[in-house]
Amino acid sequence: MKKLVVISGIILISCWGCGKVDQTKAKALVETLIQKIDSGQYAETSNYYTDEFNAGESVDARTDKYKRLKEAFGNVQSIQCISVKDSTDPEDRPIVELLYKVKHTKLTSLEAYTVVSQNGSYRVEQQDIKQQ
Repeated sequence: MKKLVVISGIILISCWGCGKVDQTKAKALVETLIQKIDSGQYAETSNYYTDEFNAGESVDARTDKYKRLKEAFGNVQSIQCISVKDSTDPEDRPIVELLYKVKHTKLTSLEAYTVVSQNGSYRVEQQDIKQQ
């Protein structure tokens, strides 16, 4: 029994960096998140972020930020993924970085997202929104 536990542990550790984040699923996650923010479903956005991201900012603070962004940029008119980069390091965990050009009614933004696998599902670990 002890041998089985040790072997299982070695397999898990060795496969930690083996997988990759599916770029299609990562893009779908980010695009759904952008749409949730645009539609004002701010409380639901926590489901799209990692536990660490959620711990760093309260839902109320995030809601205030999203409302200010919506006021400044306007409604989303189009979403264009302009870059997808597999940033997985053989010594690290699988990561995909996505860059979007989002045209809003008032301004256009460049939005960068880092997507990782957490607890069996994909989550946004980092998000950066800037005016183009």
